[in-house]
Amino acid sequence: MERLDRVEYRGSGRCRRTALAAVGLMALLPALAGVTSASQEQPPTLPALQVVVLVDESGSIAEQDLEREKEAARTIAFSVLAPGSVVSVAGFGSADREGQSAVDAVCPPTKLDSAQQRDVLANCIGKLRKRGDGEGAGTDHAAALQQALSYVKGGGPEKKIVFLLTDGKLDVSGSGQYGEQGPRRNEVGAAKAREALAELEKTGAQVWPLGFGNVDVEALRGFARGTSCTPSVANPREKVVPSSAELLPAVYEAFSAAGCVAIPPPQRGDLAKGGSLELTLDIPAVASDASIVVYKRNPKVQVEYRAAGASEPAPRAGGTKFDFAGQATETESVLITDPQPGKWTIRLSSAEVSAQDVAATVMYQAAVKAVLSVSPPQPAAGETVDVTMQVWARGKAVTEPDLVRGLTFVTTLTGSAGFPAQQVTLTDPDGDGTFSGQLKVPDDATGDLTYTGQVTGVGVGGDTRVYPAKVRKDTKVSGQILFDSNRSEVTPGGTVSGTVSVTNNSGQPADLQLRLDDLSPGTTLTVDPAEVPAGTGATTAKFTLRFGQDTALGVNSGTVRLVDRADPSTVYAERLFSTDVQPPPGVLERLWYLWSALALALLVVLVWLGRRLARRRRAMQVGGLSAQLWQGGYFATEVEPGNPRGKAFQFVLVEEFTGRRLQQAGPGEPNVYEVRRVAGGVSLTAPGRQPVRLALGERTDIGGDLSIGVVDQNGAGFSDTTTVFEPPQANPFPASSTTDFGGPPAQPFAGSYDPFADGPGPAAPVNGRHASPDFGPPGGSTRSTDHHFDPNNPF
Repeated sequence: MERLDRVEYRGSGRCRRTALAAVGLMALLPALAGVTSASQEQPPTLPALQVVVLVDESGSIAEQDLEREKEAARTIAFSVLAPGSVVSVAGFGSADREGQSAVDAVCPPTKLDSAQQRDVLANCIGKLRKRGDGEGAGTDHAAALQQALSYVKGGGPEKKIVFLLTDGKLDVSGSGQYGEQGPRRNEVGAAKAREALAELEKTGAQVWPLGFGNVDVEALRGFARGTSCTPSVANPREKVVPSSAELLPAVYEAFSAAGCVAIPPPQRGDLAKGGSLELTLDIPAVASDASIVVYKRNPKVQVEYRAAGASEPAPRAGGTKFDFAGQATETESVLITDPQPGKWTIRLSSAEVSAQDVAATVMYQAAVKAVLSVSPPQPAAGETVDVTMQVWARGKAVTEPDLVRGLTFVTTLTGSAGFPAQQVTLTDPDGDGTFSGQLKVPDDATGDLTYTGQVTGVGVGGDTRVYPAKVRKDTKVSGQILFDSNRSEVTPGGTVSGTVSVTNNSGQPADLQLRLDDLSPGTTLTVDPAEVPAGTGATTAKFTLRFGQDTALGVNSGTVRLVDRADPSTVYAERLFSTDVQPPPGVLERLWYLWSALALALLVVLVWLGRRLARRRRAMQVGGLSAQLWQGGYFATEVEPGNPRGKAFQFVLVEEFTGRRLQQAGPGEPNVYEVRRVAGGVSLTAPGRQPVRLALGERTDIGGDLSIGVVDQNGAGFSDTTTVFEPPQANPFPASSTTDFGGPPAQPFAGSYDPFADGPGPAAPVNGRHASPDFGPPGGSTRSTDHHFDPNNPF
């Protein structure tokens, strides 16, 4: 027999999907115990709904209450997403005299199969009215429920929902059809309402009573009937809010539980006259249908809908189909088929009116397909069966925890032998999107078996799948498939490993094979090895699933089956899988450890440089320095910097009646001395001269018996070494008003001068002098008060 080491399947696009389905059907359908039924191949669709909205028109409501009831009724109508759904709206009061009707059938049953029908429904809701005196202003709940019953019994979709909006308790005291006058009428009316509710319950309808204002809560509680769309939410119950202003949130909660439609809180804002306002809504990728509802508060407000990244507004971009409705009313919507996921921008504008508290929200659902797998597919009587289920949307398994959270998976086992139905609620302890559980085939089971799997939850349309099987008489060969990891993420070319276990009690070797079926579109996958030779007794073998380089990115799903190689219709085990294929890592991701080390090293260098620069900045600041004037060897005066954080401070030598002194230089003053910090001391620049370096505490003569020194008040002391200039040629303190300081011209430092250099300072003194420094005014300057020295004649 030819050895088969690898089996490869490609599921890229519709052609590959069709070819795969053909191969699978040819191999599997001839078996009486077919692994999948035709129902497994049905495309996912949203279930149609039959919805009836009953609106209180009694005289006890205010006009504002009625407007909010209309808004709630339109919200319910716009929340119905599935094509083929039927919606009816009826107002109710009472019939107190001949010619009156307790019910206003403002919107007879309307099938939502076009945008025109949705718009008709939005407009006819505007016919609801508040009843005045003499128009039957009572509250006949019985008549309203009878009207709903007639709609429900008239045919339509299987899922039926009735919403009752009311502000009070039943009051038919003025209605003669309920008997003679008096309290007895209300008792009869209440009994009639209970009869209508019982009939509605028989049809499987849900009844959701929503009250506002002064409501008889106990009476309202008795109106709730039926079972909600999924076990994860509460069954129909009364909901009472203080006023009609809070009615809309109650409608969101009730419709979400009744129809499994996801409705996030609305976004709100105020629209100014002549202005515009943008609101943002998020449509998730899983949504196959979505309805954006905008509460304009005024029909004159214009609305534009734009998908994330779209260059044009809907209907030119953002989905495959758009149904607009209610644009001439206070509340409008657009139903989008296959909406572009992401952030949608809703732009409201108005040139004529202002609108307070405008709002927008989105209702969405995913048309899903439940995928059901059992292992072994052909169990023996008394054997325990592993059941697994996934939910698929838009051709791929949904595995995101936020999307599958709240979904309920239930599988029921029935058989032709008539044993009691066995049911299990599946769980997902690993959080990988595959829900699992176990069912035991009864010991006395024979013949046909039917597994029915159902998925429900808010945000999905729900689905039911049927998996037929037979009780296997031959129990000599059995198997099990397990993956090494329930949560897997690979790149194209990556692998997922698993183990197949076989128990063979047939007394001769079995030739088995692993097959790949039901692959999601775009999946390229091989199994290696595909052949599983099973000798007698127990056999365990490893296998590897390898994803091709051209496989689709995202979740890739399918089923691995262990079959008889000669007869692939005989299936011994199967297992669902879903693997997230991610793009190959880039250079940054592959060498993350290198980049991390470099980043750390760079951080260390930056910190070191930052601290060094900070120290240098602090070291260059003149804070703490003080320039001192000495005369005849005695301290005369000193000056401190005006800005201690500066890199330099300037001062001038002035003459006053009390003598010479130093003072801070003002802006634009001439004959300025400047002091800066440098390595090993300070730099002192005389007017018109090159800078010279001094040690802290060192003094330099400026002519006559005057000298200047710079000290550091933060701790540096005086130096015994002074720099002395040539003696002045004239008396520095003549009796005249002219002061003349003479001396040889100043000599700058040899070469360039770098105050930040770490090398030695100026040349050491020789016989009490520096070799070259010579500065101070070469000439004289005359000032009676605050005399500045002339830089052209400092001596």
